[in-house]
Amino acid sequence: MASTSATTFDPARALPNAAFRDQAWFDAELEHIWHGDWVFVTTEDALQNPGDQIPVTVGRQPVLLIRNQDGELGAVSNLCAHRGTLLVDSPANGKRIQCPYHAWTYTDGGRLLSVPFSPKGEVDKAAHCLPAYRVEAWHGLIFVSLNPDVESVATRFAGIDTVIDGRGLDGLHHWSEQQQSETWACNWKLAALNAMESYHLFQVHPETLEPYTPTKDAYYVAGSDRATATGGASKGQDDYILISLPPGFVGVLTGDSFIWQAVRPIDTTSCTVLTGGAFTSPPPERASNLAAKWLTKATNAAATLALPDFLPEDKAICERGQRGAEGDYQPGLLLEVERVVADFGRYLDWRLNQALVESRGA
Repeated sequence: MASTSATTFDPARALPNAAFRDQAWFDAELEHIWHGDWVFVTTEDALQNPGDQIPVTVGRQPVLLIRNQDGELGAVSNLCAHRGTLLVDSPANGKRIQCPYHAWTYTDGGRLLSVPFSPKGEVDKAAHCLPAYRVEAWHGLIFVSLNPDVESVATRFAGIDTVIDGRGLDGLHHWSEQQQSETWACNWKLAALNAMESYHLFQVHPETLEPYTPTKDAYYVAGSDRATATGGASKGQDDYILISLPPGFVGVLTGDSFIWQAVRPIDTTSCTVLTGGAFTSPPPERASNLAAKWLTKATNAAATLALPDFLPEDKAICERGQRGAEGDYQPGLLLEVERVVADFGRYLDWRLNQALVESRGA
């Protein structure tokens, strides 16, 4: 296999520590995953109105999400085609995009409209449009890809659609204004892996999660290197479904809520963890951020389960794992209860190794 030797590993075993510390791994992930695959960026509710604009970052690329005047979703480069200035740095609404530096102005589709103080014909406007990127929505979640050749999101996640069909996800309201973000001192994969598996609940969350969602009651539903669904018993409610959408999205679906976590890389040893939720009731009017601890308490009036604060426990164990990654060990065999971890390993192997071969027609 003509793969990058630095990222060769056995998906049936835990990832080697090099995956969490080596720059070669990180560089390969930026190129073939974060710049080459679908990346979750936000929820559809965050762009409800024509003209809504939201700046996001995909890998290292600043991207501007847009709901155009026809109500369609779009994604273009958030860097001016003139001298690379960041165009929009906070959510906005408008029919045009104007650079704050020299006022080059674009349509909401990225076409260059005007260049101040430029004689007619001096600038080839067609050659200075904003690059457009793939953007697609799946059950209210928005994904962007810088790679024009990736399969559709619908095809990517089709394997778990039957699992979530009929469970009310599309009828929930995303509280997009109350999404919260924090930085963890660990590699992005440590945070993503921790979010998707239930094997650690009895040990890491003995008082906060284990009494409500016991490790012994977790089970595998369906999965592959594209997406995985697991489930488990939930005290006082029907079983929950946990969906893992590589590279970095994990969501827990119950009868009246969908609590999710999205992980994004910063560098080899740190990442951003974004949390959000959707509920049966509409979001409150401009609620304080302190009122929304997504992975700790469902403040929706319809929610029947309020969990103690367990996110700091996850942060602590992931950062502990990062400290351990400075050493070396022989990766252990994954257990049946960790099948979702094996699926994630196969995703990494596909994107970092096999996808390279496929793209070359080998």
